[in-house]
Amino acid sequence: MRSKPRLIRAWLHYLRKPTLQFLPILSGLVVLLLLGGLAFTQLYEERLSFGKSTYLVYTLLFGEQISPAPEHWLLEIICFITPLLGLVVILDGVVRFSYHILRRDEASPEWVQAMAKTLKDHVILFGLGKVGVRILQQLLKLGEVVIVLEKDSNCINLTYARKHGIPVRVGHGREDGVLEELNAAQAKSIICVTDDDLANIELALDARKIRPDIRVVLRMFDQELAGKIRESFGMSLAFSTAELAAPLFATASADPSIVNAFYVDGKLLVVANIYICGGSALRGLSIRDLAKDLPLFILNHRRGNVHTLYPGGDVVLAEGDEITLQTEPSTLKRVHEKNGGKPSTMRLDKAQAKVM
Repeated sequence: MRSKPRLIRAWLHYLRKPTLQFLPILSGLVVLLLLGGLAFTQLYEERLSFGKSTYLVYTLLFGEQISPAPEHWLLEIICFITPLLGLVVILDGVVRFSYHILRRDEASPEWVQAMAKTLKDHVILFGLGKVGVRILQQLLKLGEVVIVLEKDSNCINLTYARKHGIPVRVGHGREDGVLEELNAAQAKSIICVTDDDLANIELALDARKIRPDIRVVLRMFDQELAGKIRESFGMSLAFSTAELAAPLFATASADPSIVNAFYVDGKLLVVANIYICGGSALRGLSIRDLAKDLPLFILNHRRGNVHTLYPGGDVVLAEGDEITLQTEPSTLKRVHEKNGGKPSTMRLDKAQAKVM
């Protein structure tokens, strides 16, 4: 997130405001130089070109004296007021830019907006609570570019986000122009996971107004409302927390080997860890033979301290091996029957604690 090119672009956006404020003063100074140069060309005792006359006025800005001194009253006025104006303009510019640079705060809306202007195809994460910070961790692992909107300035997870270079805009989703500040027009998706269903919906709808094709992911506490949102607004990923948690809690309570559960096209699938016991009918079977016999998919194989993700079909199971598989609950029961008749609880306590 904190690459040098992006920081340079952010600084350019950040300094745009004081630059625009300084331009009228600078423009007035340029006009003074041109008019002063024209006056010296026409009224000065020595014959001067317009370029040299303009240079003389320019030196007056820094308090330089003109020799010989002009005798015309208009040129005398220019010689008196130009150094004063130069001093004012220089001091104004120094103070304006120095103040803007020294007071820069990565938590300020101005800096977050400047950083957002450098982002494209990024993810807007609304909410940095317990769920939000876990989502942020996963997004970082996936290599996604993220910007965060969090309403609580005292949220303990703000430190984590800023430590990893994530721009965080502290504010509410209902603030006017907040999505423009987060550059929603260039974002590819928005994830709303606060504990306020209404705020999540409002921000999602506002994002759709700015970019109709933006991908929206909603966390909803009300399961019925989540269903209506999916049907009415075309937000296919409107998740009810209860709906997501129910399969895992129900299956894990019945089978301690289960570490995850979810629905795919209306079918319940579970992910389970199976420890190959002594006397198990699974011993001596290759992963290919096991997959032919039962409708399942082996995600991971562990033998001792060696882990193999998506092991090959030629791997033969032995006593003491541990496999992680994905299948339906009915098929998992058949796996347990082949493995000794009941779920093995060895090596499962730590995994269950992480999930629960």
